[in-house]
Amino acid sequence: MPMSLVRLPPDAWPALAELIFRCNRRPDGGLHCLHAAQGTDVASHATELRALHPDEAAFWAISDGAQRLGVVGCEFEPALARAWVRGPLVIDPRRLEGTVALVAAGMESALPAVQQFDAFPAADADLLNRGYATAGYEALQLHRVLRATVAQAHADSRAVRRAAAGDLPALLGLHQELFPGAYVGEADFHRALAPDGDCVLFVASDDDAAAIGYLYVKDDPVEQEAYIDYLGVMQARRGQGFGRALLDSAFSWAACRGRGHLALTVRQDRHSALSLYQQAGFVEVSAGRHWRKVASRAP
Repeated sequence: MPMSLVRLPPDAWPALAELIFRCNRRPDGGLHCLHAAQGTDVASHATELRALHPDEAAFWAISDGAQRLGVVGCEFEPALARAWVRGPLVIDPRRLEGTVALVAAGMESALPAVQQFDAFPAADADLLNRGYATAGYEALQLHRVLRATVAQAHADSRAVRRAAAGDLPALLGLHQELFPGAYVGEADFHRALAPDGDCVLFVASDDDAAAIGYLYVKDDPVEQEAYIDYLGVMQARRGQGFGRALLDSAFSWAACRGRGHLALTVRQDRHSALSLYQQAGFVEVSAGRHWRKVASRAP
């Protein structure tokens, strides 16, 4: 009997935690899909699945008749018509490569509003990477996942402060220039202005208060860390210590929230950024290959 996808209702998602946790872990301790790495145990996976909004996520059971073979999910951003795929994760790894084509076609059909699907398997997850290639996904950059220990609060630099509403036009312009098509956008920057929120936007400025750079960091209670989504400094002012000052403010913020680690992802071709992070104490914990497929829609 051919494999099939069955979309699962939101109240069934937390029960997937054990299956996702088990199927995503390899015998060598690594992961197949980095997007599916949500916490360090089944309970943290279940908590994260329970918190997902039904309008921004979907999960399907992968079945072969009455037998469940695995699961696949995705989170999508309606405003950007973009989805991030989790998996597919299967009980029998020998079925993994052939499952991706089924999943790719099924999700494209089930989510007609999504125009772009992105996936992020571990760079050495050979079967999953080959599956995405076979399913018509384009291989993009390799990304390195870095983590640093938050041993103590770092001194906040006078060059860095929390962003205010008046900073947003300049920061959004710089953000778009440095990271066109970024998954964090204007709504996220506005949310980061809240004094007691789960994310914060820092701005680096010089003596005349003009914005030189910025850093967007959010709390991640599932992973028990703070995660830097974006750090950017204008081209003409790089190498002057503003990037490190922004990192120090993120370290301080993470320490104040009781987090033991600060994490981020950097693209392999951003050599100066990688050097900055290594000098600040970040070390590589994994690497992932970015894959992308633009949906083919009938006119």
